[in-house]
Amino acid sequence: MSSSPSSTQATESPGPGNGSGQLKGGAISALGAAVMAMAFMGPAAAVTFNTAPGAAKIGLALPLGILLAMLVCLIVAYTIGSFSSKLPSAGFAHTFNTAAFGKGAGFISGWILLISYGCVGAMLFSAFGAFGSEFLKTQFGWNVPWWVLSALIMVAVGLIGSAGISSSVKTSLIFLVLELGVLVALFVTITGKGGAEGNSLAPFNPANSLTGISGIGFGMLWGILMFVGFESAGTLGEETRDPRRGVPRALFIAVILVGIVYVFAGYAAAIGFGAGQVDSLAADASPWTTLSNTYWGADVAWLFALTVLNSQFANALAGSSAGVRTIFALGRERILHGRLGTTNRKDSPVAAWTAYMLLSAVLTFGLGALITPLSVYSFLGSLLALGIVILYIMMNVGLGRYYRRNFPEDYSVVRHRVLPAIGSVLMLLPIYGLLWPIPDWPFTLVPYILLLWVAGGAAYFFYLRKNHPERIEAMGRVWQPDNSQAERTVDAV
Repeated sequence: MSSSPSSTQATESPGPGNGSGQLKGGAISALGAAVMAMAFMGPAAAVTFNTAPGAAKIGLALPLGILLAMLVCLIVAYTIGSFSSKLPSAGFAHTFNTAAFGKGAGFISGWILLISYGCVGAMLFSAFGAFGSEFLKTQFGWNVPWWVLSALIMVAVGLIGSAGISSSVKTSLIFLVLELGVLVALFVTITGKGGAEGNSLAPFNPANSLTGISGIGFGMLWGILMFVGFESAGTLGEETRDPRRGVPRALFIAVILVGIVYVFAGYAAAIGFGAGQVDSLAADASPWTTLSNTYWGADVAWLFALTVLNSQFANALAGSSAGVRTIFALGRERILHGRLGTTNRKDSPVAAWTAYMLLSAVLTFGLGALITPLSVYSFLGSLLALGIVILYIMMNVGLGRYYRRNFPEDYSVVRHRVLPAIGSVLMLLPIYGLLWPIPDWPFTLVPYILLLWVAGGAAYFFYLRKNHPERIEAMGRVWQPDNSQAERTVDAV
């Protein structure tokens, strides 16, 4: 079923500040949107926590997996940017796929995005608590329970985030600059010293994957998980100045700048351990602690650990902001409770922020009590990655369909069909790497949880279509922000 024209028309929202569901138009620039996307990617946290699981099957060829993940994400960035140039909306994949495929696919897209971004806060709050607790114990001998630190960062993120997108951008920029500086300094140190066995191109040789194609796919999966968050610039379309050009720029800035850092990180890790110690790289639960101790010395290595905590905070703030906007968009269309789609007098979606923090608290402390908090990070990260990869593929497939039907004058077979198809085929590798060989418990549950979630969403869709057809009919609207607000506020980055 294709979407009706009304589902993609821009709709003027009521005036600002009346709780009607209007975000602050023109609050941030393209650079500001890129900062939020890069902060969501959380470079230091992503490098620290994704290197070990990514290297477990790909080994020395880790930077190759990350490079392929970067290529895939650049293609997806083009897809999202192309959609955003026509449909700037906080609804993101929900809005895009409604326009491309129709109400059913659009609904399921929003449903998958809900569980995917719903994982972000809990996985990062858990990791912050665990890593922070270990840091305080190692450096100062303080025994602070992980859950205390997780609770503190939740409160801080909730307060800053609910204050508005401008506050989030400014805070994220400060933390982002600090973490990138420390990361690059460590990578330069490792490569400058030639690593363990000298610099070489061996890490980019696919033959060095520990488990062949499956290993490359698995390395790509965790590489893509490093990049997850760049697409969140698409959720800021209603708050970005000139979003039809600003959002695509933000997407490419985020992927290219942080992608270079990620490939550098993978290479530094590979040569830091060396080809002769590839098994140690794959088995080390904290490879960057080992590397910073080896190349910087224990007296300076604390700086890297502090940078990781810094990154986790910025990551949690930006990631939660994207999750909140997903809840807000679905609430505004009354797919979720309508109260979640309202804003306060400062045009901040406070109700959605409250709901997201409550959800994150339940997942963080509930799962943390069943498995270790670091396991919560890996488990929810796998669920997040699988859901996001599926959405990437759906948007890639839908791009050509949408442009050919709605903008034939702009349609290009190469740009809107072939290029996205290449990206989609490449994304089948990480799915394969996740599902085979069958992972250990509880990771074996990940695909089944997502299947059950989608089945529940489908049932809910049919319920709404039968009992509240007006909500389904209203899906996919593009809410036109009141850009005059930008003239009344101090611009963020």
